[in-house]
Amino acid sequence: MTAGTVRTLGAARAPVAVAAATMAAVLASFGSALLLERAAHLHADVVMQAVVLAVTLSRAHRGARPSDRLIGFAVLPTVALASVGLGTLMRDDALAGDAAFAALVASGVWIRRFGPRFTKAGTLMMLPAIALLVIPHGGPGAPSTALLWAPVVALIAYSWVTVVQVAVERPWRAGHVEAPAPAAAGKRLPASTRMAAQMGVALCAAFAAGHLLFPDHWPWVVLTAFIVCNGARGRGDALHKGLLRALGAAGGTALAALVSGLFAPRDPDAVVLIFVVLGLAAWLRQRSYAYWAGGVTAALSLLYGYLGQSAVPLLHTRLEAILVGAAIGSGAAWSVLPFRTRDVLHRRVSESLAALTDVLKGEPHARARFEHSVADMDTVYGPLRLHRFVTRARPHPADVIDVLRETVPHVRALEHGVKGLRTNVAAVRRAVAGRDDGTPYRPLAADEGDAAHAIDAGLARIHAIYAPPPPDPKREPESPERARPAG
Repeated sequence: MTAGTVRTLGAARAPVAVAAATMAAVLASFGSALLLERAAHLHADVVMQAVVLAVTLSRAHRGARPSDRLIGFAVLPTVALASVGLGTLMRDDALAGDAAFAALVASGVWIRRFGPRFTKAGTLMMLPAIALLVIPHGGPGAPSTALLWAPVVALIAYSWVTVVQVAVERPWRAGHVEAPAPAAAGKRLPASTRMAAQMGVALCAAFAAGHLLFPDHWPWVVLTAFIVCNGARGRGDALHKGLLRALGAAGGTALAALVSGLFAPRDPDAVVLIFVVLGLAAWLRQRSYAYWAGGVTAALSLLYGYLGQSAVPLLHTRLEAILVGAAIGSGAAWSVLPFRTRDVLHRRVSESLAALTDVLKGEPHARARFEHSVADMDTVYGPLRLHRFVTRARPHPADVIDVLRETVPHVRALEHGVKGLRTNVAAVRRAVAGRDDGTPYRPLAADEGDAAHAIDAGLARIHAIYAPPPPDPKREPESPERARPAG
């Protein structure tokens, strides 16, 4: 690993480190909220709210800058307090409450157009509202005075997540990698506007279908539609997320059927097992979201049993609701201002190659930006890899991500810029842009180092994928002397 931020990013992305940090924050939030619940004589919902917020914050706020974390201490409690009123409105006036919920979440997506800091703020805006779908405010048996503790619960979860992540990431020992600025939209709508429109339509449809088909468990439809649409990088990514959530929920339901009835109601061993299952799910989530969906389903089964409810019938209903929500979320991504996952990859490849050009120029922090841009492609790799597997197409855009991943260690080993590499990177960037002007791609001379040749081999593969096909040569008519005789 390189020094500074790259080492920090690499450590943060390690599955074991991510899972350990997540569960440390979750357990600390659980313990603190439990003490608060007993001291203030609150309802058990506050403990579950703290756990839900800690889980979601651990993923959403990973790698945040110190300034963003400070802003979160002001934003999150404020939004948590607003969510109290939103939860009460959703309970007393379903139509108005559902509309307000959809507007809040869609606006949190829309403001991403203004840059990384607004993206973080938008995420924080949505989290307390999304927690309403898991543990509703003002549920049966919850005293109205307890609702005023929502900002305190939010601060507890946010504080523990911040403490754990700062300790793991050690920002004071690392440089900072600026996220790339949003691409200019030109005449097309920004991606954030498209995603906000998709989210708004999906949530409205999910509320309607949920209340109609699952009147007692409609939040599961809405939550799934949100998960599928939130941050979906194109149509393929939304379809992929819906498929993984459905598969994970199906697997979790099967697992839950096996463990149902193992623990008596209020058995403390069930609580221990719930956190073990969540820890394993957080670890395996780095490989596939399906593991997380399955783990959450199994944990819910244990929670239902702990509360004395029959788990299996509820999980069957939950699976049906998830399938409906996944269909709604995927349908919105495909029908409302759609954009392709392949186009998202196209833009990110351009950003990675631009960062590689800066590396070869010797600009400071360029190597960290290159590695960060390559790692950022993980979010679109899943659907592209699945498409490659199904279609068996070769070459395939997913190959570009494989090539850039393989290039990272060779870029680290490159001691100085190579002029021929800069020329070839420029040629590949033109090919990605669909241009055939400028100096053409030519393999490096034999006297360059091994790292340079390894990078150049990767550039050749990317060039072969994106380079426009050569024009067909015009065929000149044969002269009568060279023409074949008939017969």
